[in-house]
Amino acid sequence: MTTIDQFKSAASLKLGFARSNQFLVQLPTNLGGKPGLTGFAGILSKIGSLLGGEDMNILCSQAQLPGKRILTHERNVGAENQQVAYGYVVDQVSLTFYCMNDYGIVKYFDEWRDMTIQQIPGEAMYKKDYAKPIKIHQLRRPLAGKSISAGPIRLNLGLGGSSVYSVELLDAFPTTVSAIELTNELDGLVQLTVGISYTNWINTEGGQGWISASAGLGSFGL
Repeated sequence: MTTIDQFKSAASLKLGFARSNQFLVQLPTNLGGKPGLTGFAGILSKIGSLLGGEDMNILCSQAQLPGKRILTHERNVGAENQQVAYGYVVDQVSLTFYCMNDYGIVKYFDEWRDMTIQQIPGEAMYKKDYAKPIKIHQLRRPLAGKSISAGPIRLNLGLGGSSVYSVELLDAFPTTVSAIELTNELDGLVQLTVGISYTNWINTEGGQGWISASAGLGSFGL
């Protein structure tokens, strides 16, 4: 029979329990702009790309580590019935972000969506031009740290945190961008939810060091 001391010892040896609010989402920082635009129009089309990066990571309030379902069919071997794998299915990943007053996150995904299907003249583009990798990391809670609050955003600096599990979404792109809800609530915050589709996902190296920082419910490593 397991005792409380054994339970506490196991938790201590494994550096505690994994926390759902310790995570990092790495989005592509350079989308490449809208195809076919040159000169000043081409420069303006890259604005959404420049609004990615660390700001996106900080403002991500909710994410998911993807799952994978193995497809099987039945096979009879003599009198025995077996399940045999023949493929897999992956589900869409949902990401939620806080929106700032520059609406940079909305513009970022507007840019990415236009790279997928241009609004004018409404043409579908080649997947190789809009599919990008996205990384999602589960981070370890720092062993020591300091927290600073600035309005709705909480900034944490920690020592001893690092990536404990990381996945890369292959050939990812946004397929669903939610409507933005506007209400009369005095303290209501605008959020944007994006559905990400992808071909497959793989385990990858975290690349997050033992010095870490986090903001809100999202995290990024230094």
